[in-house]
Amino acid sequence: MNPAEYERMYRYEDHYWWFVSRRELVDALVRQLSLPPNPVIVDVGCGTGATAVLLQQYGMVVGVDISPLALSWSRQRGLEALLLAAAERLPLLSESVDVIVATDILEHLDDDVAVLEEFRRVLRPGGCVVVTVPAYRILWSEHDLALMHRRRYIASVLAKRARLAGFEIAKLTYALFFLFPLALVMRLLKRRPPPHKEPEAQLPPLPQWLNQLLIRFQRMETALLKRVRFPWGVSVVAVLRKP
Repeated sequence: MNPAEYERMYRYEDHYWWFVSRRELVDALVRQLSLPPNPVIVDVGCGTGATAVLLQQYGMVVGVDISPLALSWSRQRGLEALLLAAAERLPLLSESVDVIVATDILEHLDDDVAVLEEFRRVLRPGGCVVVTVPAYRILWSEHDLALMHRRRYIASVLAKRARLAGFEIAKLTYALFFLFPLALVMRLLKRRPPPHKEPEAQLPPLPQWLNQLLIRFQRMETALLKRVRFPWGVSVVAVLRKP
């Protein structure tokens, strides 16, 4: 990720609808898991730490990121259990972790199957990975360039790679289902940035009423996701279980 994006993330993460909605989705998915007492939860690619802070309500949380800058922002949120490491080489004992959260991480990495295999190594039997990744190549934009993505996914591809890594699929769906048509139209209408311009993540300023409306709207969708599987969306969401 471009270094400037970490500061933007830190400033936006607590209130901007995209970050709030994704965090509430992760919270809902983790809440549905059968967690042991005092579980060990690892937030891989913890960024500036807002999700890791939320997950502390469930157990001990370890934040992992490859960027020292990201970890410095996480420390400003009061997080202490932080590891500087790549997702492919987690400095954790085998079968020592109950839950891994990996929100919008796999698309950054060259070998996503190898990363999933590493997740499987550190998970205890029955442990789960909560995964989100961006969906559909047709939505590729300046946003992906700014965040240094390598790919976007469809649900079947994520499922195939998870099975190759030895996981069972406990849940697989799309998210931001209702906003997908708007995202598609905006992508098709948006002009390419000038070649000399540094790419920026697309976080347009919103009036407070609209930001709050989008949060409530996505909260409704998250509630529906507990019972239904959406056939398309802006993100792919999965819960993967180690046998």
